[in-house]
Amino acid sequence: MKPNEMKVDLKGILFTGIIVLMLISLVIPGITGSWVREANSTAFTYAPHYSKLTSLCSSMSIYLLYILLIVCIWSNQKKGKTLLIVYISSLVFIVWGLFAFYEANLQEVLLDDVSINIILIPLFYILGYEKAIFDSAKRLIPFMVVLMVGLIFWSSLSFVFQYGLSTETRTSPSKEMFAVAISAYWCYSLGMSESKKYHRSFKYILGICLLICAFLIRSRSWIIQCILLLYAMLAFSAGKNALLRKIVAAFTVVLVFLLIILLLPNLTGALFDRIGQDTRSGQYETFFSQVDATSLIWGQGRNAGYSFLGITNYRYFDNQFIYIMFHYGIVPVLCLLGIIGGLFRKINKDRFTLEEQAYIVGCRLMSIFFLTALGGLSVYFKFGWNLGTLFVLIFIGRGVAMMSEARERKRDTELRPRNTVIKGAMYDGSRLKMVENNS
Repeated sequence: MKPNEMKVDLKGILFTGIIVLMLISLVIPGITGSWVREANSTAFTYAPHYSKLTSLCSSMSIYLLYILLIVCIWSNQKKGKTLLIVYISSLVFIVWGLFAFYEANLQEVLLDDVSINIILIPLFYILGYEKAIFDSAKRLIPFMVVLMVGLIFWSSLSFVFQYGLSTETRTSPSKEMFAVAISAYWCYSLGMSESKKYHRSFKYILGICLLICAFLIRSRSWIIQCILLLYAMLAFSAGKNALLRKIVAAFTVVLVFLLIILLLPNLTGALFDRIGQDTRSGQYETFFSQVDATSLIWGQGRNAGYSFLGITNYRYFDNQFIYIMFHYGIVPVLCLLGIIGGLFRKINKDRFTLEEQAYIVGCRLMSIFFLTALGGLSVYFKFGWNLGTLFVLIFIGRGVAMMSEARERKRDTELRPRNTVIKGAMYDGSRLKMVENNS
């Protein structure tokens, strides 16, 4: 085995280890915790059980991801745009790191919920440039979707059997697992080819299961996302008659939605009772009454907070763009949008295979779903060093890499010397040859 091949294999193995560690730190607290009834309320909240094992796995996954990210940046340092985004993100990271180290120790700065790690998240797309990492992600993602869907069903149904269908939950492990499940499903449904018929059918079955899970966790945002995702899969699938596919897709999605309502009337009825409720605008009003909008340009640091829900220093916000800018300014958001914007350049079909074209279109749709989830069309969807964000940015990074490789091939073709005839002589790229005239 060549040295370079060994390095590539080690990257894939390291990435797989990171995923396993993240999975342990997510699943074990989600299945070993307990339900607690809130004071003066009939609603329940979930208290996860964190052990030394889960804390260790969480910390190790972050440190190992740092190592993998540095190795991948070093491997791709010759790429111009990649290097520019690395420089910008690293500069912002260093600046905020200097401020953070005056307030807390290294562990808190790097492992806290609002750590400076957020600044480096856009760089995850560089992992998609590595074929070994991308191939590992492709192998893991179908199993990840199935596992998360199974755990959501188990967690939700066990709560229903214990406390009843009408009982409300404030926090739930199912909601956190759903964020991972749908992120992996974006990658699976939009970023992986349908070479076999059963493969396509399995995607649709999982999509319907996710829609049912969205009803189980009573999330209007995720229900909308699942419906739009099923429609996109059907409407943009391979075929000749595009208009007919879109009509059939709309009819099929409506039919599935109605069947779920008919088969699960108690569950859907509890959700529809909340249709008219406005649960988001109050947070915006409270936030901007206390925070100057111009401060979002440069941010206020990891300890920034505002009074909300009776908490004097509430540091979170549902809209992840505002959440990022509130703490670390607009630069990380611009870096993320700049990376995703690379997917929307014009595709020269002559320089891509049909499979590559389909992949890039799928990544464009994936990025739209991802951005809308970050913008608030979601529940418990966090922009962080987690499984969902990592998978999506790796797939987006692979699409950006394809676009970059196509531009490089075009540039090489244009710079390649051509045979040129000059006044009885021919230039063959190295010397002039006299052309004989036999006439």
